[in-house]
Amino acid sequence: MKVGLLAILLGAASVIATPVFAHHSFAMYDRNKTLTLSGTVKEFIWTAPHVTIQVLTENASGRAVIWQIEGSSPSVLARGGWTYTLMRPGDKISLGIHPRRDHMAGGLLADERQMLINGMPPKGVLSLQPLGPEAAISDCANE
Repeated sequence: MKVGLLAILLGAASVIATPVFAHHSFAMYDRNKTLTLSGTVKEFIWTAPHVTIQVLTENASGRAVIWQIEGSSPSVLARGGWTYTLMRPGDKISLGIHPRRDHMAGGLLADERQMLINGMPPKGVLSLQPLGPEAAISDCANE
C-alpha cells in the first residue's frame, strides 16, 4: 500500500516538474551587448513560451537575412501593453537586441523602449524594465 502511494506521488511529481525541465535558458545571447536591428517584419509570432519577431534585413553584400528575435512570454508582454496585433508583416521595425553568441542572425529583445514601428514608438507599450530606486521612490510619493 505504501509503495503504491509512493509510486503515485512520484509519478505526479514528475508530471508537474516536466515543464520546468523543458524551459531553455537565454545563455545563447550576449547580454553584455546591445545592437539596434532595423528591417521589415516578416512574421510576428504571438505564442508561448516566447514571442518571436522575424525581421527581414540585408547583409553587407545585399543578400536577404531573416533574424529571429525572441521576446518574453505573451502574458508578460501583454502586461506591458503588447498585443498580437502590435506589428504586422511588412511593418518597418527598429529594436534593441542582445545578439546571439554564435553570431547567427538572431537575438533577444533587449529594450522595448528602443522599438520603433513604421518610424513611431508603439502606442500603449510600457517599459518592462525594472524601475531604478529613485523612480520607485518618486512614484510611491505621488500616490
